[in-house]
Amino acid sequence: MSKANEVEDLLNKNSIKDDIEIVDVQYVKENRDWVLRIFIDKDSGITMSDCEKFSYMFSEIVDKSNILQDSYILEVSSPGLNRVLKQEKSFKRFVGSKVRIQTHSSINNQKNFLGQLLNFKNGTVTIDDVTNGVVDINFVDIKKANLETEF
Repeated sequence: MSKANEVEDLLNKNSIKDDIEIVDVQYVKENRDWVLRIFIDKDSGITMSDCEKFSYMFSEIVDKSNILQDSYILEVSSPGLNRVLKQEKSFKRFVGSKVRIQTHSSINNQKNFLGQLLNFKNGTVTIDDVTNGVVDINFVDIKKANLETEF
């Protein structure tokens, strides 16, 4: 399990308050520094005050855990417009939105899908793909998924 996944599991186990969803966690080396990025969201949106508040909370939880042995820079922010979709509840929340999905293996000779998210039910994502029309994708077969912003 990666350090990012360990941190994500740790934060999810430590009952996060205020209906905050941990959307994604990244732990990456940039130049000489390790950076821990935690993306959070809630139904009413994330404010700077939320980021500050949860930055202190997350820092305390992660530091006490000793998961990360190196010093790191902590960044807490909203997931942005093209937020990652990793959890089943995120797929359910964004039914009707435009999404981009990449799968581990080919479905009808295709690994990359773009279109409207039609449904999420019984572990299956249904998308109206711009290339092949309606496609069912097993949740476990998804390598990466993001909202796709339309302007």
